[in-house]
Amino acid sequence: MDDQQLEQAVTTYRPLTIDPMQIADIQPSVGAITARRVLEAGQHAWTHEKRGAMPEANQTGFTLTAPTRYATWAPGDPADGDYVGYGETQATLKLDREDWQAYNQIAFTITTACTNIINPNLIVHFKNDGATKIPDRYDREGHHVINLSDQATHTYLLDIADLPRDAMTAISFSYDINGSYADLPGEYKVTVERIELQQTANQAVTHGWQPQTVSYSHDGYAADASKIAVLPGQQSFAQFEVIDAEGTVAFAGKPQVTTTTTGTYTLLDFSALKAAGEYRLQWADQQTPVFPIGSLQQRYGSTIPKVLNFIFAERCGYPVPGIHSHCHDDVIATHNGEEISFNGGWHDAGDLSQQTVHTAEAAEALFAMAKTLRKTNAALATRLQAEGEWGLDFVLKTDFGDGYHATSAGVSRWTDNRRGTMDDAKARVHNSAYDNYLLSGIVARIARLTPDAAEQQRLTAVASRNFGFAEAEFAKHPYATEPIFWEHTLNTSPATYNATVVKAVAALYQLTKQQSYLNRARAAMTSMLACQESVGLTLTDGRKLAGMFYRDEKHRVFQHFNHQARESLFGEAFQAALALPITPAAQAEWQKRARAYGDYLLYLQQFTAPYPMIASGVYFDDEVADKASFDKQHLLIGDEAYRDYQTQLAGGVQIAPHLFVKRFPVWYSFRGNNGVILATAESAALMGQVLADPKLAALADGQLRWIVGNNPFDQSLLYGEGHHYQSQYSNSSGEIIGEMPVGVETKENEDVPYWPQFNNATYKEVWIVTATKWLAVLRALIEMEDCHEQ
Repeated sequence: MDDQQLEQAVTTYRPLTIDPMQIADIQPSVGAITARRVLEAGQHAWTHEKRGAMPEANQTGFTLTAPTRYATWAPGDPADGDYVGYGETQATLKLDREDWQAYNQIAFTITTACTNIINPNLIVHFKNDGATKIPDRYDREGHHVINLSDQATHTYLLDIADLPRDAMTAISFSYDINGSYADLPGEYKVTVERIELQQTANQAVTHGWQPQTVSYSHDGYAADASKIAVLPGQQSFAQFEVIDAEGTVAFAGKPQVTTTTTGTYTLLDFSALKAAGEYRLQWADQQTPVFPIGSLQQRYGSTIPKVLNFIFAERCGYPVPGIHSHCHDDVIATHNGEEISFNGGWHDAGDLSQQTVHTAEAAEALFAMAKTLRKTNAALATRLQAEGEWGLDFVLKTDFGDGYHATSAGVSRWTDNRRGTMDDAKARVHNSAYDNYLLSGIVARIARLTPDAAEQQRLTAVASRNFGFAEAEFAKHPYATEPIFWEHTLNTSPATYNATVVKAVAALYQLTKQQSYLNRARAAMTSMLACQESVGLTLTDGRKLAGMFYRDEKHRVFQHFNHQARESLFGEAFQAALALPITPAAQAEWQKRARAYGDYLLYLQQFTAPYPMIASGVYFDDEVADKASFDKQHLLIGDEAYRDYQTQLAGGVQIAPHLFVKRFPVWYSFRGNNGVILATAESAALMGQVLADPKLAALADGQLRWIVGNNPFDQSLLYGEGHHYQSQYSNSSGEIIGEMPVGVETKENEDVPYWPQFNNATYKEVWIVTATKWLAVLRALIEMEDCHEQ
């Protein structure tokens, strides 16, 4: 993508576009050895299920149709319409326990002829009744969403090598009916033909630590940092070269074979090359595309307008050109006889739900990045702040002014925007001490970031008011659990609670200089540090491990994140608290605790070598016994989750009796670790500033590198950046440049990466949270780099 296209994201309010033929699953079939049609002559035919119609069906294929909406909810859907559309139309082919193991790919041709459909798509479903059941117990495996180009015909390829397929009982294609553009009358009409099983020679790596060809950062490396590309297994060749833009060998080195806890690899280490420039790696008969060595701006600068593009395209209540018209006026929040139209900010994910705290966190990240870039790129900074103001407006709009906020809504449909009709949605409204603390801190920080003095004064008043409501509610119900599990702050622990209070009250003190805020900050910091391991646990190798946080002062369960992650709060709390006027004794103690926390983060990076991804953390083997804590951390689980806990730990690394490190979190229904590692990366970057420790900055940078290619799949997880990116679960709005999914998952109870082409939620669902955290990490690193240069 050239500079002119990137400038579009800054100067115009129109989403960037991408050629759909660049998506990995729209490609000509290569290397097919054998093939057969799924439905052959004489077999039973396709049957139609659910709503809509199937006007055509034969051995070649079928056509599915449906109107854009219905006047009733589909049978079985919740009466309040929470998290549903208007039903499905589906074509199903029953199979007689067919063994598909001889094939690793399925291909089909799809013709789309829709009218007024927002992002026409098609979901393919598989059922297997063999040794491993599909769908799985959490209904995550066996589903794949294809975003379609309207009025076009394409052949789609889907890698099924990791799909259990020894006794296939059905294949289905469906569409979730979810409304139309501007509620105009329309029709969904899609034809699927030539469905074919194929055996191909070009098998993609989707599981495990070994890379397919080479794992490296598509966005390059810092000049003074470690620079390593990873090849699979033990390879034998004499030399590799790094070639500069003029075609000259800038560096030559010998491959190094290494064995770590994740496997044996061949490494290309060119850390000694420090000159900024554009390079490519070359070895044997292979080479990489060009990548940079240089500053953060040279490496990641193009990601900022791309991520901004995704955030803009997720706007709710705003007509986003090419995606949707004005939306969701009829999502209503009601409190004390008052009503708020709960639209604005940004849609939360692949669906159209809205979470006030997510919009608030995104607005904060946008304001922070705007301030950081104000001197070096005024145009981009202005656009970032303008987008942040859109989110801030929603945060202020959804505040009822008495402690209650409209907090979230589960929406998966484009509504008709008319209040009083059947498709209206109800937003949740709560007076939560934690939400008020969190929002108070965010609004107070935005007040400190805004260049407008009058706006700063207004926002300070809002933040102070929300903090007062939080204190009043907390006095009555300290550390109260959220009233409904769909709230994305449900997993908050006393440790992160207190970190949130420190962040909020420290910002309010900086704005007002009121002694009461300073006193509260000291008390909250003391409570947070009571949840930290300060003595140290003795490891098998004789060392002591300290610095990590427990969920509370009882020190029974460590602080973990497996989906919604706010590890960054600890870094924010340390940074904010150490900037306050405190006694020398407190300064020394808090600095010591900060150092211990930073050392703990550095300790975790060894367990995924040679990759930069940080391990998720330490676990006791009896944490599952604390059911109250466990149930807050894991949603939509059954009794099997308690049994599987030990199995998941066994896949990690035991570092002491009863103590394990997990590379990926313990998790069940909700999987994907981009949000987890980026939250940790932000904390590491902030601790790097606090401790003046470049190792922590490098750790944070490593999480960005993992996302842009330095992973076993040699695939960029940031859509439109780097190489080999695949379609993601963005079924409501379609593929958007700058989108990032929830992240790499694991299969069943393993502790190794799993990244199938299948793009179901949650692991491949695009998420405003990952975009927010990307900006937050990069902003913290840029500030540290700027300070170092000065």
